[in-house]
Amino acid sequence: MHDPLLTLFPGPHDADRPWLNCYGTDERVELTGHVLSMWLAKIAGLITVESDQGDGVHVGLPPHWRTVAWACGAWLAGRTVLLGRTEEIDTAGLSPELSVAFTPEDLCDSAEVQVLIPAASLALRWPGELPALVLDGAADLMSYPDRFTPVGVPTDMPCLTDLATGLTAAGAQDGASDGAEPTTLTRCELATRVEAAATGSEGQTVRATLVRRSRTAQALQEVLVAWRAGRTAVVLTPEAGDDVAASAIRQEGITEPRTD
Repeated sequence: MHDPLLTLFPGPHDADRPWLNCYGTDERVELTGHVLSMWLAKIAGLITVESDQGDGVHVGLPPHWRTVAWACGAWLAGRTVLLGRTEEIDTAGLSPELSVAFTPEDLCDSAEVQVLIPAASLALRWPGELPALVLDGAADLMSYPDRFTPVGVPTDMPCLTDLATGLTAAGAQDGASDGAEPTTLTRCELATRVEAAATGSEGQTVRATLVRRSRTAQALQEVLVAWRAGRTAVVLTPEAGDDVAASAIRQEGITEPRTD
């Protein structure tokens, strides 16, 4: 079964250019397609082995390269990505099979499996003692294979649910919603939305796209649009200020798209 969402992801042989660069206050990390595909495979492997399919994988993370990797890893494993706080998930009556976050406070209490990952981009393990029964989302990944066979699921299966607010089209302003946008997208709907946004930028000689969003749902969509357009997605973490943004624009050679 053809899954248009999976065609957007890098593969093991995509090593010729960076696919995802992430800028924080004091750090920059660059991931080629080969390295990123390895992280996606390991994450998909952990999700598949450690949890049974439920209402989705709760990604309680702000925009960050690890956020992109965990969301794509969940999709590779055929799972739905849930965005929102514990109380929003509980109110919706959902029971995530897994919850991943940077801090214990952001984990979903009702999740079958809980995973903590370090916010530092290059950290290889959780900094400190883990709470009981919580997995290390960096160190525990190392035992999983670098390749993963995607799990086949129907393309009309929900893949992204944002419980905080309605999803807006890629490229829209944070928080902007006309009330008509769904809070849930299927795999086909997300891929179609990404395709439409990427098609609108065809012919523009731009090698990288700056992704600076406060909301994870919009950041994820803009990353996928950049990949579909053959560009490097340059993600800024929420704490990165205007000086970091200016540095990223300069260092990555980001220019305004041509409109002629």
